[in-house]
Amino acid sequence: RLPGTGKTLTFAFANWTGDWLPLMVSKVLVEDHLGYEVEIADLTVPLTYAMVAAGEVDVFPNAYYPNQYALLQGYQRDLEVISWHYLDSVHGIALPTWFVEAYGLETVQDLNDPEIARLLDRDGDGYGDLMGCEVGWACNDQLEFKLEEYGLNRLYRQVDASEQMINYAVQGALEAGEPVLFYRWTPDWLFAVYPYPETVTILRDPVAAWVDDEDPGEYGFPPGRAGILVHRDMQRRHPEAYALLSQVSVPLNAVNDSVYKQVVLGETSDAELERHAREWIE
Repeated sequence: RLPGTGKTLTFAFANWTGDWLPLMVSKVLVEDHLGYEVEIADLTVPLTYAMVAAGEVDVFPNAYYPNQYALLQGYQRDLEVISWHYLDSVHGIALPTWFVEAYGLETVQDLNDPEIARLLDRDGDGYGDLMGCEVGWACNDQLEFKLEEYGLNRLYRQVDASEQMINYAVQGALEAGEPVLFYRWTPDWLFAVYPYPETVTILRDPVAAWVDDEDPGEYGFPPGRAGILVHRDMQRRHPEAYALLSQVSVPLNAVNDSVYKQVVLGETSDAELERHAREWIE
C-alpha cells in the first residue's frame, strides 16, 4: 500500500504557461510513486501564497522569484521553498535584431531618442509602445519603474494587455518585419521561435536601476529562479511527498520546450500536458 493512498494533495496553478511542466511533473510523480490524488486549483499568485500559508493548498510547484519575493517574505513564517528548478532565466527589453542594427541601438538608454520612439509608436498616440506585462504582475511595476527612472516615460507608454495578447502582437510584428519594443523572459515560447541574438536582441542596461538591492545583471533585471513552495508543516503532514518533491528539479530548457508546445503547437489538453511531463521524466 502506497503512503498516499486515499489522500489528496492540492497543487496551485497560477495561470502561466511556464507553470505547467513543473506542476505536471510533480503531480505525476506523487500520484505514480506515492499513490496520492492531486487536485489542481487555478489561482492568482497572491491568493496562492495566502492559501498555501493557510494550509488550504499544499504545493505551489512553480513559485517564481524575484517577482514573488515580497509575497514569500510576507508569509516567511509559514512557507519554504524546498527545491529549485532553475536559477538563471533571462529577462529584458528587446527589439528585432534588424532594427537594433539599423539604428545602432545597444542599451536601454539608447531608446531615449524621439525618432526611435516615433518608429516604435504602434497605435499612433504619439508615444512609443513597450509591449509589457498585464496589470498585477510584478514586471508591470518593474517596467514602470524603469521608464520613470530613465526618463523614458516622456517618450514611451507600457502596453499592459494579457500575456497572450502581448505574445500575439509581438509575433505579428516580427513576422511582418515591423519594429516592436517588448519585454521578454525565459521560459518563453517566443525565444524558441525567434532566437536571440539572431532574430531578437535584448538590450543591455549598464545603468541597471532596480527596485531593490538585488543585482539586476547585464540586462537590468535579476535572473529568474523557480522552485517548489510548500507550507513549513508539510514535512510533518506528508513526509513522503515532502521528501520526493524536495528532489524534483525541472530545467529551464525543458520548460521552454513545454511552453513552445502549448503556445505554438496548441498542445494544451490535460492529456497533452501530462504527456509533456511523462516524456521529460522518462
